[in-house]
Amino acid sequence: MAEGLFYMTTIIIYRIWFHPLAKYPGPFVAKFTDWYSVYHAFLGDRHIDFHQLHEKYGPTVRYGPHRIAMNSNTALREVYHVRSNSQKSQFFTVFQHFFKVNMIMTTLDHQEHAFKRRIAAQALTPAALKGMEPLILRNTRIFCEKMLDNPDDKTKKWNSARNMSDWCGWLVNDIMGDITFHRNWNMLTSDENRELLKVLNQGVGGLNMMGHMPGVLKLQLDKILFRSATESTYKYERLTEEQTAWRFAQEGKIQEHDIFGGLMGAHDKETNRSLTREELIAEAGLFIIAGSDTTGSAITATIFYLLHNPECYARCEKEVRETFSDLEEIHGGEQLDTCQYLQACITEAMRMSPGVGGTLLREAMKGGMTIDGTYFPEGTDVGVANYAIHHNADYYPEPFAFRPQRWLLSSQHKDGVSAEEIQLAKSAYTPFGVGRASCMGQKLAYNEMMGVIGRLMFLYDMRLQPGSSLGEGGEHMGKNRSRKDEFQMWDVFVASHQGPMVEFRPR
Repeated sequence: MAEGLFYMTTIIIYRIWFHPLAKYPGPFVAKFTDWYSVYHAFLGDRHIDFHQLHEKYGPTVRYGPHRIAMNSNTALREVYHVRSNSQKSQFFTVFQHFFKVNMIMTTLDHQEHAFKRRIAAQALTPAALKGMEPLILRNTRIFCEKMLDNPDDKTKKWNSARNMSDWCGWLVNDIMGDITFHRNWNMLTSDENRELLKVLNQGVGGLNMMGHMPGVLKLQLDKILFRSATESTYKYERLTEEQTAWRFAQEGKIQEHDIFGGLMGAHDKETNRSLTREELIAEAGLFIIAGSDTTGSAITATIFYLLHNPECYARCEKEVRETFSDLEEIHGGEQLDTCQYLQACITEAMRMSPGVGGTLLREAMKGGMTIDGTYFPEGTDVGVANYAIHHNADYYPEPFAFRPQRWLLSSQHKDGVSAEEIQLAKSAYTPFGVGRASCMGQKLAYNEMMGVIGRLMFLYDMRLQPGSSLGEGGEHMGKNRSRKDEFQMWDVFVASHQGPMVEFRPR
């Protein structure tokens, strides 16, 4: 007992005063334990905490014994660059603990990661993405109809309010079921599978908490310390296995392309390898989250910000209704791409409320790495928090103001900005990841988001439910969540949220 206490005391003293990172400012508790991160992961406010830490301590903050958060565009490039001397942090090993093998997002080895990206690229070819559009449109049509109490009643009256977090979540999960497994989850039309959305959020939230203390998993203490989170994570794993088992059984029966079928048939010539059954299941777990949760959050956030900024709403509505003369013209393609203001609104919403608000940690490899002119030794975890850099005034003047025009050229829009200002804003913009971890389906995601919001604005007038404040910040939520016009998210690795409550009226 005495020896253990002496050992712990020695470790704490070393980490506070003699550790190579001891000179960097940060919360006192975080200097000697990663329970600081676990605590904020439990609260769901890690994204806000990162912003507050940088406001208090500056651009370089120590928030764990071996962890550094940075807040500059140069750090963003240098940490996540494909040639940086880093690998994914041990944080990501938590996924392997549950899924047994690594997936693209969690693979530490660079060559293995490159292999998995080459495999995924075969399932996400331009032709394959184009073939997914009918499935996206089918679900979008159902979603738009469900915004009315009675789709056959075209009278111009306000319908009962919809919780857009729920409905957008159901939409994108139905889409993801279709394009990943060719199996629609029917969340838009039935409440039978809607509980799956909660399972996914809680499961990923459990991974987020346990990832900050991987030693807990090695000691098999997760079922004691994180019992609820562990149970939710196993439910997420079982859900993925059930979906993939069904899809394996359909092989040869499905003619149309889907992501899982593309992964099953992919072969990498460079390594003469294909994905194993276990690897296919793990990748499916990634696609379920990456392709649904973040997209649903972006659609919901965009609707929130448009309805809290009436001038932006009116301008976006005008653009959509003047661009299209028929509803069925609204789909991915050149005509939709001309809606620059709509795209700017979505881009700005993802800046203000990114689907992943925290850091995607990278660990310095042998020889360490130099970031922003500062050397960090081997074993240091370094990252840039998306929410924090998205609200850095050096790149985004008035960072808490919803300003879609910051993404528009002044030569094309009277309230736009210079090309240099747009380039500066893009240099700190991270909703789709950076470097090796960048999202491979960005174009598909933008087509989906623009199509959904464009169709809603073409079909309906929208307003916030009178008297409802769901999704807004407020003084009762504390100083860091007090902004009424900021969409409130909870950081569970991806984003969890509720609201806004929106009413629709046919044009």
